[in-house]
Amino acid sequence: MNQPTRILTLALLLLQLMDSIDAKMSIISTKLDFKVGDEILLLCKAGAEGDITWQKDGEDIDDEEIVNKLDEASSKLVIKKATMQDAGRYTCHCDFDSGHKDDAQIQLFVYDGPSFGSTKTYHEFLEGTDGLVPCLVTGQPQVDVQWFKNQQEISNVGGHMRKQSDNTLRIEKVKREDAGTYVCRAQIRGRPSIFMELSVSVVVNAPPTVRLREEVKKVLAGPETNVSLLCLVDGLPQPNITWTMPVQFNPSRHHFNSDSSQLTIQSVVREDFGEYVCTATNKIAESSATIMLHVFEAPEVFVSAEQQRVLVGEAVSVSCNVTGHPHPELHWLNKQNGQTLSSTSGRVRVVDNVLMIDEVVPSDGGLYSCMAISSSGNASRDVAVYTQPGPPLYLSVSAGPASVHFSLKTTPVSGGTPITSFVLQWKEKPTEQWKENTVPATDPLVINLKPYTSYTVRLSALNAVGRGKFSETHNVHTQGIRKFFTHYQHII
Repeated sequence: MNQPTRILTLALLLLQLMDSIDAKMSIISTKLDFKVGDEILLLCKAGAEGDITWQKDGEDIDDEEIVNKLDEASSKLVIKKATMQDAGRYTCHCDFDSGHKDDAQIQLFVYDGPSFGSTKTYHEFLEGTDGLVPCLVTGQPQVDVQWFKNQQEISNVGGHMRKQSDNTLRIEKVKREDAGTYVCRAQIRGRPSIFMELSVSVVVNAPPTVRLREEVKKVLAGPETNVSLLCLVDGLPQPNITWTMPVQFNPSRHHFNSDSSQLTIQSVVREDFGEYVCTATNKIAESSATIMLHVFEAPEVFVSAEQQRVLVGEAVSVSCNVTGHPHPELHWLNKQNGQTLSSTSGRVRVVDNVLMIDEVVPSDGGLYSCMAISSSGNASRDVAVYTQPGPPLYLSVSAGPASVHFSLKTTPVSGGTPITSFVLQWKEKPTEQWKENTVPATDPLVINLKPYTSYTVRLSALNAVGRGKFSETHNVHTQGIRKFFTHYQHII
């Protein structure tokens, strides 16, 4: 072979080699993963003219509706609606006009779903029961399911929540804190980017419970007395609270707080006593509790007269009534001697709560108290009995120069009201009328009479009611008036 021939042959070989190098095969696709129903579009570029054919998993594709020749160097494969059977390896083969052969391959993945179908997205469970939260996932190929709460995956190890083999989330002995939003995440196995999430709400219900701080409340009635009855209620959903009262609701005295858990009664009266029933109700159940309110009334005492003025020998009658709850015991007390009057017979007696004194004597005068005694308190009302004073006793009389002095060892019985003065009486002869002089109780008991004269004298006390009985009479002879002389007169 001559030199020119060799040069031409080498040039042809070089040209064929260059054509082989430039004719690169490639398949262009927007993605590798297709959902059932998606359109699949594959573009094969040969890089040089030639005969392009397609294969799937080694089998020729002859369907002209699927394969279309664009030009001598490119072809496209179009599947309008992908099915699961369309997944596989696609090969674009080219027999180049230059005699060179080449191909390009691409692996397509087709999936269906995942889908949650008729999975419920809202569940309610009773506290303490076992809850099942299904996740009805379908998809092809295999679908993996995970459960999340608060962005944390729920582990099957430990705890009271676990995923069952059918992807249902089981919550054992549901707690209140289990309420919230759960996420069921369904992922096509081997394709982390292909997943769907479904939010499921879980509500925990609990029947109402009612707890009382005090089952029995005791208060004393009065305009300044306010009492609060507290009903501690629990339950889910939040229970509605109502009250049943033994009296008609009065908005001016009965007040509730914002959730009606506390009832306040203002200016408590006796009629407020009784059972107060607190009832808590929600859609699960109803519960109630009873508070017994005992209302006590402080005793009050009423007497028919607070003061009685009677003469010695007359009668006294004073009635006494008491009120209060519980009903008080009634007692009459003689405040002069501190003794309780319990006798129902005799001159001084108590009959049907009436103090009765027959034939009053001076020592009956003074204060008497009608007393009411009960567990809710004590009360009393005094009654003053006034009568004439008693006669002066232990009286001594002494004569002075033209005078008589009275001396008392003890003060006469006052008759219940202070002795204001004394009446001093005297006479010379039994047939004469008594003469008298009234002396203030604070002054000396002295009367000026004639000297060297015999007298009969006596004394009585006087108070606001009148004069008391006189003392026994005393006979006394007055002395003469002494005269004093000077020394000069005596010498004469």
